[in-house]
Amino acid sequence: MARITILLFSLALIASAQQTGSRQAFELSGVCARCHVVSVIEWELSKHFAAGTGCVSCHGESKGHVVDERNNIKPDKMPHGEAVTGLCATCHDAGCPKTRQKQGCHQCHHYHALLDPSRGVQGKDDRLDQLVARWEKASTLIRQGDAQVAQRNWAAARDSYRAALELIPGNPAAKEKFDLCERRLHPNLPGFEIVGNEVDAKTGLPKLVRVADLNLEMVLMTGGDLDLGSDSLASAKPVHTVHVAPFYLARHELTQAQWTALMGSNPSVHQGPAFPDAQRMPVEGVSWNDCQEMLARLNAKTAGGGFRLPAEAEWEWAARAGFNASRQPQDLAWIRENSAKQPPPAGGFLQLEAYAPRPGGTKHPDEQGLYDMHGNVWEWCSSQSRPYPYDAADGRENLTGGHLRILRGGSFADSLQMLDPALRHAERPDRRYRWNGVRVTRTIPSIGR
Repeated sequence: MARITILLFSLALIASAQQTGSRQAFELSGVCARCHVVSVIEWELSKHFAAGTGCVSCHGESKGHVVDERNNIKPDKMPHGEAVTGLCATCHDAGCPKTRQKQGCHQCHHYHALLDPSRGVQGKDDRLDQLVARWEKASTLIRQGDAQVAQRNWAAARDSYRAALELIPGNPAAKEKFDLCERRLHPNLPGFEIVGNEVDAKTGLPKLVRVADLNLEMVLMTGGDLDLGSDSLASAKPVHTVHVAPFYLARHELTQAQWTALMGSNPSVHQGPAFPDAQRMPVEGVSWNDCQEMLARLNAKTAGGGFRLPAEAEWEWAARAGFNASRQPQDLAWIRENSAKQPPPAGGFLQLEAYAPRPGGTKHPDEQGLYDMHGNVWEWCSSQSRPYPYDAADGRENLTGGHLRILRGGSFADSLQMLDPALRHAERPDRRYRWNGVRVTRTIPSIGR
């Protein structure tokens, strides 16, 4: 909660600065201003700001630090104490501009503002007072909106949240609640049929929807903060916190019938007379590249588009949210321990061909109402296979290159140990294996104002 409060206050400071003379400072400090708001304000008071010496000049690009919200990765350069003198000397090779001393810089100067700490800042800066007043007024409007929501007066609540956003642009609490009201006032989602009457209280989105032409049901994943990864798996280290926005995820892995309806052919190995329920079985033998073509066709025929593969952070969020401690893994997943076409001989060994996927939905669903998140077939993700910490841009900025791509969830041919929700498996995007399939995701359409 404390971290969220600090983040909200930081966003408010940024918004305030953008409406005052500080806007240039926040633009120059870039992504660093997202968290280090006070440091940016301190730096703005110094001659460093006037000289164009910014965060990257002293700390480096620090890309790993930027994407790792747990601070497992520190900035490229972060000297303390006497080590600061070495950093200062990279520009001030003649020593201090005033005293010409070449050591002990940290004893007289604040790291960012370069002010004498014993003297403080001259003059009064009333920006913080103005910000607090605006923040308090916005908070009052949000509380008024909350009271209207409790009475289900969606239009009045929306107006209160809109007024709060005008005071504090980008306020995530007001934005989220404004979108809730808009969705309750205009519940239709292009390309979806709403199934049932359940609506998520936080987002205002229907919990279950369907793509009618494909009979493809999708479940709302509300998202949130996720501790992604595992310290017990080498490829999943370090554990780090990421934020996952709400999204829709297919209840089932895409079936052979659905793939055929979109693509006109069925690449699956497991079909024919030996598999009378093949149309209900997950499609397999598809590559990551094949999935991109399938998604392009699905988006072209569905109003609003937005269908894609899940990012691996989204996949792991869904898998962890659906965990049910009261269920045994075999109750939820078709894996090597239970997917043999015939019982193995006592003490005997079965080849891969002895195992097969099963029709979707024949095991129990998880707590999110999703089937076969583990086992049956591996599921392609959009993300490139790169070391953690996870970058949300992976898999989104390059949809054609030859980068290895991530699969998640294990398959009918894998053992129980492969069901760890943090387990990452990488494969070439052009590979077609009989244990690899796909589960469709859809981005929630944005709401315009």
